[in-house]
Amino acid sequence: MTLAHKVTFLTAAILGIGCGGYLGYSEATQISDSLEAIQYIGPTMLVSGFARTQFMRADADHAQQAVMLQIHLLEQLERADKTFREDGTLWIAYTRLAMIEEAAGRPDAEQSALTQAKVLYGRNHPRGEEQTYDEFKNAVLRLDRALDK
Repeated sequence: MTLAHKVTFLTAAILGIGCGGYLGYSEATQISDSLEAIQYIGPTMLVSGFARTQFMRADADHAQQAVMLQIHLLEQLERADKTFREDGTLWIAYTRLAMIEEAAGRPDAEQSALTQAKVLYGRNHPRGEEQTYDEFKNAVLRLDRALDK
């Protein structure tokens, strides 16, 4: 083996190890980020489904407790892990809470929940126009009908 072959082989080995290490590291980072996002899907979907079921079928107090459980879970996850981003379900939960409070005859609590729903909706839809309470309610009812199918 000549010196030229040895240099070529050594250069190819160094480039191969360097490129392979870099590509392997970047792919491992992407997979790790995906797994971090996936870890929250199960708990949030479970609590969201429970809150939705209670909202549709339970009395006002139990429905309120279930929706508040969903709200607290999503808010705690956002505070605990800065990489967690709720997927727009928080404004829906606050709209459901406003609807529960309206049915229970608690106008102050209803207005408070509606205000929070509007703030969260605006955060998820920064360029959208402001929605009315009826539009929020109709969106939640349409979503529930679609999920029932």
